[in-house]
Amino acid sequence: MSPYLLFLFLGLSLGAVYASIALSITLTYQGSGVINFAAGAMATVPLYVFDDLRNGRFSVPLPGVPSIEVGEQPVWLAVLLGVVVAAVLGLLVELLISRPLRRAPVLAKVVAAVGVMLTIQAAVALKFGSDARSMTAVLPTGSASVGGIQVPTDRLWFAGIVVLAGAGLAIWFRRSRVGLAVQAAAENQRAAEFARLSPTVLGIVTWVVSSVFVALTMMLAGPAIGVLTPGNMTLLVVPALAAALIGRMSSLWAALAGGLGMGVLVAELQFLSQTKTWWPDWAKQGLTDAVPFLVIVVVLFVVGRSIPMRGDDEQLRLPAVRLPRNRPVVIVALVLGGVALVTLTDGSYRFGVINSLALSLIALSLVVLTGMVGQISLAQAGLAGAAGLVVSKLGTALPFPLPMIIGALVATVIGVLIGLPALRIRGAQLAVVTLAAAVVVQQFVLGNRLFVSTENTIRDPELFGLDLGVREGTTIARVPFGLLVLVVVAIAFVLVANVMRSGTGRRMLAVRSNERAAASVGINVSGVKLTAFALASFLAGLGGTLIGYSRGVLSVESFGVLVGLSILAIAYIGGIASASGAFVAGAMGAVGIVFVILDRNLDLGQYYSVITGVGLILAVLFNPLGVAGGTRAQYERLRAGLRRRTGPDDPPGGEVGTRPDPVLRRPASRLVGDVCLRTTGIRVTYGGVRAVDGVDIEVRAGEIVGLIGPNGAGKTSFIDAISGFTPATGTVELAGRDVSALPAYRRARLGLVRTWQSMELFDDLSVLGNVRVADDVRDRSFAFARDLFRPSRTPSGTVGDAMTLLALDGSGEGRPAELPLGRQKVLGVARALALEPQVLLLDEPAAGLDTAESIEFGNDLHQIAATGVGCLLVDHDMHLVFGVCDRVYVIEFGRPIAVGTPEEIRRNPKVLAAYLGGDHLEASEPAGDVLTQEPTRIGGA
Repeated sequence: MSPYLLFLFLGLSLGAVYASIALSITLTYQGSGVINFAAGAMATVPLYVFDDLRNGRFSVPLPGVPSIEVGEQPVWLAVLLGVVVAAVLGLLVELLISRPLRRAPVLAKVVAAVGVMLTIQAAVALKFGSDARSMTAVLPTGSASVGGIQVPTDRLWFAGIVVLAGAGLAIWFRRSRVGLAVQAAAENQRAAEFARLSPTVLGIVTWVVSSVFVALTMMLAGPAIGVLTPGNMTLLVVPALAAALIGRMSSLWAALAGGLGMGVLVAELQFLSQTKTWWPDWAKQGLTDAVPFLVIVVVLFVVGRSIPMRGDDEQLRLPAVRLPRNRPVVIVALVLGGVALVTLTDGSYRFGVINSLALSLIALSLVVLTGMVGQISLAQAGLAGAAGLVVSKLGTALPFPLPMIIGALVATVIGVLIGLPALRIRGAQLAVVTLAAAVVVQQFVLGNRLFVSTENTIRDPELFGLDLGVREGTTIARVPFGLLVLVVVAIAFVLVANVMRSGTGRRMLAVRSNERAAASVGINVSGVKLTAFALASFLAGLGGTLIGYSRGVLSVESFGVLVGLSILAIAYIGGIASASGAFVAGAMGAVGIVFVILDRNLDLGQYYSVITGVGLILAVLFNPLGVAGGTRAQYERLRAGLRRRTGPDDPPGGEVGTRPDPVLRRPASRLVGDVCLRTTGIRVTYGGVRAVDGVDIEVRAGEIVGLIGPNGAGKTSFIDAISGFTPATGTVELAGRDVSALPAYRRARLGLVRTWQSMELFDDLSVLGNVRVADDVRDRSFAFARDLFRPSRTPSGTVGDAMTLLALDGSGEGRPAELPLGRQKVLGVARALALEPQVLLLDEPAAGLDTAESIEFGNDLHQIAATGVGCLLVDHDMHLVFGVCDRVYVIEFGRPIAVGTPEEIRRNPKVLAAYLGGDHLEASEPAGDVLTQEPTRIGGA
């Protein structure tokens, strides 16, 4: 047992390193809402300053500023200066980056943190060099006997100090006024501001404290962190993130324990893999890097949806998507331009063009995944490397282009597996998973000598006897290979552009805009996400195979984690929501044409990583649309200005909602058919509180049924339950079929369609696009394959009828946000109606409508019901409910209390008591119209 005990103590010291960074990440997240992916990189800066002082050099941590020989300094002074540097760095990051992004979307925060990581990493390499430094012990050295084994004393001291310091930090966070204020702001920032708690001050405190804490502990770590290089501290953020997630990004105690446990597990596995003969050779390298990934995936699958997000009240939208049009003239012009670049350049310039084209495919994968669906992936370079590995293994066994296609398909499978957690999580949590996956691919696959070696050369492609290899003699970039890459890239871009502007693209944008609303109109959200991961992974794999062919041999340096982060950076700068932005990103990529030009003419190659990192941060802060998106936006504004000068067109929304004679017209008769919706014993419970308690209703085809009740009666909870958005017990039957066990999107496809009290529109789609989603949901047979080649189809008559019926046909090209509030509510109804529902569940459709609009909507509802659609109406407007409904159900505290015709309900004593109170009812005169007297909007959801 002694070796296991020894590695337990060694693992505790390694776990103390993880725990220190995890505590820093947790505290920063609580204070600012940023998951600090740069926590390890930020700790590198004071660590280098500290090490230089111990070796007699005073270094200002800025590239280009020379160090000063000052002689060996005492440890306390080196520690003090390192702490000061850490505090200043934390303060600058908070003031210049974190605070301006406080209300930014998650993507912007993740990208900014990646930008800080890349900038610091590159700046440290420029300033201090890339050579590894051995860290000497600061704490007392020697050995101590524990359980009969000798354990290094400094490791015990370090683990003990981190435990005590971490406990002190946790107590301060939970008990001090500042710590309680940080927790309050994390829960509800607006409320904290009303309580005079400054988010700016709290952000500064958490960034400075967390930066100082991790820097101080790292300076004391000594040999526990191994050797010091600009990169090894950066990747320590992955196991630290695993520990922070164990604490749900909120508990410092759990993060501390998680980090220590992670270190012990990694150390014990390292011992087993290196000493046991039964351990397989292929698992001896990189296995310990897979442990944090597995922990992260398990934790997020178990508690991912319960990890609290900070309570910021306002969120800026993601960059608007710029859909390509695929004009043949433009495509031909771009291809001819590419041919000119390939043929008219030579040497390193042509190689830069080729590399830019290949990188543009990986950037395009991010446009699909992040720009179109809002899923953040940091693993695209790893997927490209996996495809390159397949080519290196199959290149001599199969003729071209089979190795390239198979490599891209293997990347697709891996990408879908990495994307499985996206079915439960998204945003920054998904970024954590994909970053950990990228580390696993780098260390366990591409860095494994059994998989990748110098012998794995990649055979030059050859097609129909033509040599398409990249090199020949002294020529490093041949024209045939450049043209091959151009053809592959052109085909890929045309097909992806088709998908982006097709029904598949609309479904992707619907999921990006609002996953809940997407499910309510029949979109399989999980299927759309996995489709996006598959397409993006195939593109990344395709780019990886081209890079592999251009290099001639597979190298981990070409597909490492930092390369993947750099690709994300340039994709965002180029315009992550635009296909043309992928071209810009490819040009700006490492060893791309922009890099070559700057390196050959201005000798800026060594500064390129710093330039990219700073450019990424500036893009997030000032131009979230990126170069391509910003240019397109400027062009559209210029065109709009020219149109205004030449003569105003009709406003985008047209004259809508102005139909004359707003009088509610109840038809003399309406054909009512069989029961199309029946619910039995529906019950919904929230934390022990019964929100809905045994509600039974029936709705017949062509019938309008009302559901009313006082505020908090449980009406919306009932709608959520029967439409599949809230766990419930009981039975829901649609046209005699039990749909209780079906997910929400399946119920919508069968005809049980709902609207939303809060509208829940797809802001990334046009008004017509919101309604056209109905066509895309119905048209599922081989839809993706067809959209690759034939994306443009005319909207169906059902879509046109829904737009016309609700007077939206003049607003089709505008955005939902451009419509008045009342018209946005009507758009939600039109979107549901276009699905040709059997039953239409209307949750507060008249909220926000004025009297005239409400009356017109009532008339529209009569026309909808006349087509045979059963309608269940929940609304505050009693004039509307009693004016259009055939029957009305009333619930109070989740229980049914009455059902009948509007006249019967209007005079029902139980209903009057529920709305007006028993005392009021006894004191008042009997009033037949008491429920429709002003004010008419009563009750709530």
